[in-house]
Amino acid sequence: MRMNPAHRGMHSPSFNSKPVIIVGGGLSGLAAAVELTSRNIPVVLLEQKPKLGGRAYSFVDAITGDVIDNGQHVLIAGYERTMAFLERIGTKHLLTIQEKPTLHFHHPTRGFCEFILPKLPSPLHLIVGILSTNLFSFADKLRLLRAGFSLQFASNHPLLDEVTIEDWLKAVGQSEETNRSFWEPLAISIMNEHIAKASAKIFVRSLRHAFLCGWKNSSLAIPRVGLSELYVHDALKFIEQRGTAVQLNADVVEIVLKDNKVRAVKLRDNSEIECSVVILSVPHFRLHTILPTELGITLATIGAQPSTPIVSMHLWFDNDFMSHEFVGLIDRRLQWIFNKRKINREQGRGGHVSCVISGAEKFVEMTNDDLVKLAMGDLRTVYASVPEPLNAVVIREKRATLSCTPEAEKVRPNHQTSIPNLFLAGDWTNTGLPATIEGAIISGERCAELAITHVRNPA
Repeated sequence: MRMNPAHRGMHSPSFNSKPVIIVGGGLSGLAAAVELTSRNIPVVLLEQKPKLGGRAYSFVDAITGDVIDNGQHVLIAGYERTMAFLERIGTKHLLTIQEKPTLHFHHPTRGFCEFILPKLPSPLHLIVGILSTNLFSFADKLRLLRAGFSLQFASNHPLLDEVTIEDWLKAVGQSEETNRSFWEPLAISIMNEHIAKASAKIFVRSLRHAFLCGWKNSSLAIPRVGLSELYVHDALKFIEQRGTAVQLNADVVEIVLKDNKVRAVKLRDNSEIECSVVILSVPHFRLHTILPTELGITLATIGAQPSTPIVSMHLWFDNDFMSHEFVGLIDRRLQWIFNKRKINREQGRGGHVSCVISGAEKFVEMTNDDLVKLAMGDLRTVYASVPEPLNAVVIREKRATLSCTPEAEKVRPNHQTSIPNLFLAGDWTNTGLPATIEGAIISGERCAELAITHVRNPA
């Protein structure tokens, strides 16, 4: 079968009638499709799975009827491209942005603690926030201030290319307590990796963006709906209304080249779809199954980089015992707990809690029963009277993100490949950010711009 590029409702600009093909319907693929269709470029979006969204999806729990996510994705207001994407597809109003950046933690000995950044100019907001928190001793507050000042100058230091977050923290005089109580929870949230393994370069760059670009950037943007409703459903409406052809269960197995240009993609059923450009928006570990041999060898290093898992446990209880919307747990196995009744404004009875373990290599192969027992043990160190759960759902994302180590950072590829009309999108590409939603959307938009340039100037 050959697909006619002039699909139902599809615009056909005079400069090229063949569509841009996007392989992969995760957030980077959706971002590319939204950008292209808004510029009247014909697009075909091919997704291997029966649904869009990639690793950001939600579904209805069969027992409780509650919408649950595959993992809790909390944004910061400083994610400019994510906010612009949600504004464009019409779902930004489904986020609540904190009036003041606030994190709640539970410390094993200090109990509940807050870290709040006041509405002051940068870096004064960070200085006052550190000095005001009850999470640290005075000596550790001074250590944190030292690290904060070093952020202003460290992001382009060449030595950061080679070291882990733990190495950098040691160089800026951080204590075991500050690492345990602040840096590790922060790193695991931003990087989905532990400080002993994660790249200092990317972490420092992320911190500068979050904490040194004004207090508003640091505020959390909390989704009030499931991930599919926030990111996927209205993006699909947006692109289909503008003529994009979307095919689910479409397994692309080969990029068809002629004269060092992509001419078509081949699906598993041996059908081919001709194209002007291909944006390959698949996980890094799938590249070798699709890319032409020569390019696949070139990109084999990134394809071989390890992924880091995330484990999420949704637990339902007789009572809603959490007073906060979310709490970070210090020095426990669980890192964050989220009160879904409060966050999603659910109407169900009792309590619904989502527990998250990022960088979960040690836990991802545990049985569901053992993971629930682990979660209950940690919850009871915070809330002593937590009853046994009425229902539990365990979700494993075994390949949630690229492990952003110093080694991986050196081989993350650019969006442009050696083939002039083949581009790479995904949070694992060289976005300058960790493997985040913001990185995924940035990569998709960059590839869309490259595709538009090629379509308009194909020589």
